[in-house]
Amino acid sequence: MSKLEAFEQAQVGIRKLDFQNHTIDSPEMYRQYQKRNCFGLDREHQIHRIFQRKYLEDDIANGRLTLPRADANVWNDPLENPLADVQEIDVVTGRPISLGSLVRDFFALCWTERKSIKPEDWASFSHGDEAIRISTTIGKLMDRVMSINDPEYMFRSWVIGVEYKEPHLIKAMQTPSEVYARMDSQGALLAMAAATVRTQFSGEDEVRLLYDASFNMAPLGSRIIDNGKLLQIPFEWSDFIDEEVCGP
Repeated sequence: MSKLEAFEQAQVGIRKLDFQNHTIDSPEMYRQYQKRNCFGLDREHQIHRIFQRKYLEDDIANGRLTLPRADANVWNDPLENPLADVQEIDVVTGRPISLGSLVRDFFALCWTERKSIKPEDWASFSHGDEAIRISTTIGKLMDRVMSINDPEYMFRSWVIGVEYKEPHLIKAMQTPSEVYARMDSQGALLAMAAATVRTQFSGEDEVRLLYDASFNMAPLGSRIIDNGKLLQIPFEWSDFIDEEVCGP
């Protein structure tokens, strides 16, 4: 089953719960939205990430998680979040319309589903500093980034297995017609676009957490810092880390 098919199947479950008069803050609806926004990834699916130790310990000490903006300049990759800079010209005013604004407030954190650690992983993600690789599950991550007290929770947080494409295919996505084709009411197709990465990085086996900060900031305590490059959200670290491995 494709990611989109898994999403649509879970959306059918949401409609059934809605027909049964479940509200968005009911436990059943909350779990179904979590399932939908994971695009077929199971709650027990294990994921891993290398953090620089100083940043991980700072986030844990302050009860937060820090995510960089999914932006070509921040990630030093011209094809990162490929729709973010798409524009078209208004035929009436002659002024540019920023279609990329639909995805420009995505912040992202890269995880991997690959169990083994490659030696080059440390060099790629530690940036020369002391680092720690932590393991957790999709469910634990979603429980913490998707708050049932947030009225926009169903549109804000996504966990997606990255789709790898050749650079010319990603560049071909950077058109107004592509953006319009992805303007579904649930936001799934735009989130999938932001989880499209060059095949050069396919060895990372990435699972991407996306957090959309374009809605009213919630929950309380969320803040954008460093000239808009970073987002910090409240995060419960207790019982989150299943295993950790220190860098070489």
